[in-house]
Amino acid sequence: MRVAQYVTKQLAEWGVKRVYGVAGDGIFAWLDALGKQSEIQYISCRHESAAAMMASAEAKLTGKPAVCAATMGPGFVNLLNGLADAHTDRVPVIAIAGQVETHKLGGGYKQFVAQEDMIRPISAYQTTVSHPDAVGEALHRAFVTAAQQKGVAHLAICKDVFAQKTKAVVLPQLPRIPRVLGDRVEIESAAEQIMRAKAPLILLGTGARPAAALCLRFVEQLGAGILLSLGAKGAIDESHRLVLGGLGEGGSEASLQALEKADLLVILGASWFPKEFIPKQLPIIQVDHAAASMHAHSQLLPVTADLLDVLPMWSHRLKTRPPGDAWEKSVESWHARFWAENAKRSQAQSPDEAVRPESLMHTLGEVVADDAIVALDTGEHTIWFNRAFRASRQQPLFSGKWRTMGFGLPAAIAAKLAFPGRQVVCITGDGGLQMNLAELMTAAEQQLAITVVVVNNRTLGLEELKMQQEGFRPFGVQLHNPDFALWAKACGVDSQVVRTGAALEPVLRQALTGERLTLLDIQCTAPTLSERKKQIPFQAQA
Repeated sequence: MRVAQYVTKQLAEWGVKRVYGVAGDGIFAWLDALGKQSEIQYISCRHESAAAMMASAEAKLTGKPAVCAATMGPGFVNLLNGLADAHTDRVPVIAIAGQVETHKLGGGYKQFVAQEDMIRPISAYQTTVSHPDAVGEALHRAFVTAAQQKGVAHLAICKDVFAQKTKAVVLPQLPRIPRVLGDRVEIESAAEQIMRAKAPLILLGTGARPAAALCLRFVEQLGAGILLSLGAKGAIDESHRLVLGGLGEGGSEASLQALEKADLLVILGASWFPKEFIPKQLPIIQVDHAAASMHAHSQLLPVTADLLDVLPMWSHRLKTRPPGDAWEKSVESWHARFWAENAKRSQAQSPDEAVRPESLMHTLGEVVADDAIVALDTGEHTIWFNRAFRASRQQPLFSGKWRTMGFGLPAAIAAKLAFPGRQVVCITGDGGLQMNLAELMTAAEQQLAITVVVVNNRTLGLEELKMQQEGFRPFGVQLHNPDFALWAKACGVDSQVVRTGAALEPVLRQALTGERLTLLDIQCTAPTLSERKKQIPFQAQA
């Protein structure tokens, strides 16, 4: 069979359901093969960066390798922003790009660029396929590397190679990726420290989601306070009596108060570590399956292992630990303060004024489905979501370490395609939406029932706040926005404008129960975010 057919069949055999891409002459033969089969859905995007973001979002949700595609030259280069998101958040994505014909490699031909050199800093594997018989091994290695290292693998396939016949054989399965086996001495040493702790806190990260039930059992046995990173929101219901909110600028006052009194912090599945929010002498235990995620910290005891192996051992040890009733009562009182923070925010919202972003996030938390996927763009609204949205079982989907604007809408599209039975909400700023506004047509073309909530405050709010905090006069951050409702209408998408706090909840409820692609233009106040760092009551890490 020809290389284009082989790639398609092999991807399908390994369970790939979708390819996100933009057409270009470097991949014409492959597009032709994709169009003649039904096992893999081709999602025609408006921009390659969005296609890569969709693949990254799908990989974040499923944990399985996702695939994006582009032509050579500018098509490939446009992929890089979305691929950097997958790289920094450590999720498996396969990028397959066209390349110039083999006889043009290295020459001064149009759209030629040395793709391997450009993508090397943000990929775990990269190669150029210049012979049809090389494609099988290259594709196999790309998938295994991406899955094992949780990163980006890249194949550039020359345009003429796609149309040539290959001897490569379609393989029925990929090798199993084994779990990391922990060191018993490390695990026991950490257990001893946990047993001695009188005032422990637990920070859960995205990596703790698969082990959420075990984490909760461990925390309840320990009587510890729970801090949730943005990626862990919804892993444990925030109404639980031991939950104290988040950490960092998106965190709560209650978490800072608890950190001041804590004598141990246990980090489970979180590679994000804001040192400036951690007391200087606080001992830390970190559990992660990836040694590269361990923090360089003098007070830290690393446990390189899988949570599914470690937590049952620790829970067994805790059966002999006397209860720490005094600390647990303190944690419960901080939880009450954490829960009350939102009541103050709701009272600050006047029914006749524009919507406050904190009120929007609080209200959204009350009306979305319990198992909704909430795709977040990057901006002030992301921090307000972390502070004011009270999650039960919802799953946030966001650009964690890359923090690229424009992520929200492509992520929501991928989420709805991967989980069509779940409610999907996109929360995006007016600046972030305009970076990938054309993808609204992709969502319309796919007939996806997504609610797109636009925080319209006519500024790049987070940048405006940061400029002010650093002593600058905000400049270059004000936005002259289009009429988002009219744009939606031009795309055949339902839309509504919310101008006051009084109209917010009924419009949200209607949109979320409508089962249609809907854009809500929420007219918001100017940025309202306070600087959480100024409320730190202890000497923090440098």
